[in-house]
Parts: sequence; structure tokens; C-alpha cells
Amino acid sequence: MTSTVGIIGAGAAGTAATKALHASGVDVELFTRTGEQPSNRTLVNKGVAIGLLEPHQAALPDGGVVPTADTVRAIDPRTREVRLDSGERRAFDALVIASGSRPRILDEEIIGRDEAVRTGRLTTLHSMADGVRVRDRLAHASPARVLILGGGLVASETASLLTDAGHDTALIARSLVPGASAIGEPAARRLLDLHQPQHAAYLGRSARSIRTHSDRVAVVLDDGTRVEGDLAIVAHGTAPTAPAPWTGPEGIPVDSHLRSLHAPDRRIYAAGGVAVHHYPGHSAYRIDHWDDSTAQGAHAAQALLHDLGMAADPRTYLPVSTFSVRIHGHTLIGAGHPALGTSTRIVSADPLLVVHQLGEVPVALTGIDATRLVHEYLPELHAQVAARR
Repeated sequence: MTSTVGIIGAGAAGTAATKALHASGVDVELFTRTGEQPSNRTLVNKGVAIGLLEPHQAALPDGGVVPTADTVRAIDPRTREVRLDSGERRAFDALVIASGSRPRILDEEIIGRDEAVRTGRLTTLHSMADGVRVRDRLAHASPARVLILGGGLVASETASLLTDAGHDTALIARSLVPGASAIGEPAARRLLDLHQPQHAAYLGRSARSIRTHSDRVAVVLDDGTRVEGDLAIVAHGTAPTAPAPWTGPEGIPVDSHLRSLHAPDRRIYAAGGVAVHHYPGHSAYRIDHWDDSTAQGAHAAQALLHDLGMAADPRTYLPVSTFSVRIHGHTLIGAGHPALGTSTRIVSADPLLVVHQLGEVPVALTGIDATRLVHEYLPELHAQVAARR
């Protein structure tokens, strides 16, 4: 009997799962959000926001399955029935939830936040609509003064892209060493050295209030400093987004094969930015970058096929995907999930290569202009854990 699988979300994870299942002869229905064109999210800031691409140029191929643009609002885990935005209900033999994430926004306690959003002077940079909003605002004030609230990789890369495009940028980061919690202090300090000659940086500071004027926005920091610009972009990371009953901020906990822990033996899987993993000997973690989401989607599909008796066991999912961003003429490259590490070991200072370890187990790599070294060290990641799988 042919199995029918519903895949919720058509980003990196959903597309990868769709391709793998479709190639194996499984009957797949792929759901996107109502009115949404599945797109490569990495091109929001790299292409659309800076005017290099139109949104349709960032569209994802359908992977052999034409998506249904009807948001999945809720799932009954017992029956695997989904309730759609249109009111329709459908049941499947298995589900892969790959509904991704949403951008974190400023706290509602920040005075003036809502007015700044309403006027378009304050925005996130997560969706294609966000990219178009930033592009259009920059076109009306070229060169523009752009305030970027955040210090992670998206914030750093966006600051670099806008600076290269001739705009005046300023980073406002809550940490004294932006990005240290995500990529470790050695790489974050090296990035800070790249940023500081290029643009203003307000470090260890948070927004206290926002004042919107007809021609500018002003962010007042917690030390009283007032920073003005044409546009403010919030880049404070993401939070998982999923249908009910997983609509809270926690995401969907999964086991080592990406099966939902809240619906055991129900053939429900989660992958990408919505999935919450448990590394052996470590607390829960979540990864939300494109290449790893692709790997998770493929892994969830193989686990599903294994559970249906159609494929070999893919064994434990472990994060090994690489990621990279260009920042002021240099490449930050990494692999795995640095936040899993409890210590760092510098194996090369020039080019910089850092191994992140959980105890004695290498779990991630980060480097600056160290692409070759990262790929040489990749086989070391999770080696002891993989041997016990």
C-alpha cells in the first residue's frame, strides 16, 4: 500500500525531505503558508535587501511536488490529521514538520516599538517581505544610515553587505563581544577586529526606547546614548514556529532520529529550525541555519522511510553541516554547532581555526579564512559519539 506523507513547510528542511521521499516513490503533499512563495531565506539579506535580486529570483524549485499554499494551523497527533487555514482537514500516514522559525522582535516594553514598526522605520530581516521593505527604504535614502540591533552572524553579515553597498551602518549589540555565545570568543573577537574600522559599534548596550520621526528613527540606549538612522533592523535571532499543539516558544523536541518525543510511535518527525535536539551528555539545543536544516530534512525522510520498512536505519542525527558568511572581505566558516561546546582549543592562529569541545568530544569548528582547515578537521566532529551509535 502506498504511504501518504504530509510535509509542513517548504524551506530548506521541508524541501530536502520532499525530494528524498518523492525519489523513493512516497506520495507526498507539501504545505506552505497561505500566499507564500517558498524561497531561499539566505538570499533575503544577501540579495533582495541590497537590491541584487528580485524576490522571485530567490524562489526554491518544487522538488518534484507542487506545494499547497494553505497554512497548517493544527495537528491531531493521534490521527495525524492536519487542519488547514482554509478549514479543510486531511489525514496522513506520516508527517514531517519543517515549519521553520520566526524572527525575535524587540520586547513590547520598549517605548515606541510599535510606532516604529508601523512606519517601516523598524523591521526584522527574515522574510522576503522584510527584504523588500529594507530595499525600498534604502532606495529612498541612498546612502542610508542603518542601525543594526544584534551581534550574531546575520547582523554581522548584513552590516558588512550594507557597508560594501555604500551605506553607513552602526551595530548595537547587547554583548561586549558580539557573537561569542554563538561562535565562541576567539572567532567573535576576530570578527570584532574586522568590524571596528568599518563602522560604529555600541557594545554591551540595549535599546531602551525608540522615537520615530518623519525622516528618521532614533534608538535610545540603556546608558542614555541616542543613535539616529534612516532605518533600524532587529537581528536578535529566531524562535521556532509550529502548528498547534506546539505553538509555544519551545519548539518540537525530537529523538536521535528526529521523531517527535511528544508523539512517540505516531510517525511524526520534525526538522530544521523548529526541531529541538538532545545531544548525549548535553542539554537541549536548536540549530537554525540553511545547510543544517537541509541535512535534518534529509535525515528525517530517511528515518521515516526506515520506520516504514523502506530504507536502512540512518542512525543518530549529529550536526556536521558547514556554514559560512563573508564579513568585510573575510570568510567566517564553521561546522557543527559551536554552542554545544564547553571549551575551545585554537589549533591555528593564522588562519584562525578553533575546535569547540564538549568535554573531550569535538562538536564544532569555527575559523576565519580557514576553509581548507575546516574541511580537514571535519571527520573529527562527534567521532567518539558516532562510534557508540
